[in-house]
Amino acid sequence: MRSKKGYIVLTAVALLALVLLAGCGKRVLRTADVSAGDYYTAEEFQRLSKAQRAAYCDQLAGELEKQSKCVTDADQKLVEANKRIAELESELAALDAKIAELQAAISDLEAKKVVAKPSTDEYTVVDGDCLYKISGKEQVYSDPLKWPVLYRANRDKIKDPDLIYPGWVLNVPRGLPVEWVVYEGEFLAKIAGYEEVYGNRSEWTKIYEANKDEIKDPDLIYPKQVLQIPR
Repeated sequence: MRSKKGYIVLTAVALLALVLLAGCGKRVLRTADVSAGDYYTAEEFQRLSKAQRAAYCDQLAGELEKQSKCVTDADQKLVEANKRIAELESELAALDAKIAELQAAISDLEAKKVVAKPSTDEYTVVDGDCLYKISGKEQVYSDPLKWPVLYRANRDKIKDPDLIYPGWVLNVPRGLPVEWVVYEGEFLAKIAGYEEVYGNRSEWTKIYEANKDEIKDPDLIYPKQVLQIPR
């Protein structure tokens, strides 16, 4: 009896060893999802059946193909992106060249720019004329109250605004002056207040700012200084 029982035990042990060696141990209950990045461990893989291993290997092969395609697509997009970058760099270089050309043209125009000066008509004084009367004439200003404009435009000739003589040819300025020759007794606020300048004494700062290279002290300007009148 003992020898038979021992034989049965030895047979059971041998069968168990064969089962383990054949990989027929406890099956893996979970299913790995390769597409989600879930993989079997080495230990789990050893417990898979032949059919499970084949299915798992098919999943791995399919995922490898999918990832390879993604890499190929990414490489293609990178090539296209680099090509577009090269095109944009070429366009940018062309634009830079055009900008440089335009800047050169602007600089050339600035160098050639001449400030347009207002036109001036002439009027010949006749008997009975005075500045007030001349200013009121239609061909002059049609406004006698503008006689000071005539006077200031002809101060090189008229010493006393109440004394003008037949035969004198007076300048009749048209438009607004862009330059002003300082006369004795003038100061910036007074010049700014003239009708043909700004008509407002408080605008004297405009003249000062435009002539800082000539005016060191805004309270000190001198006869015969030529000032720019910004418009």
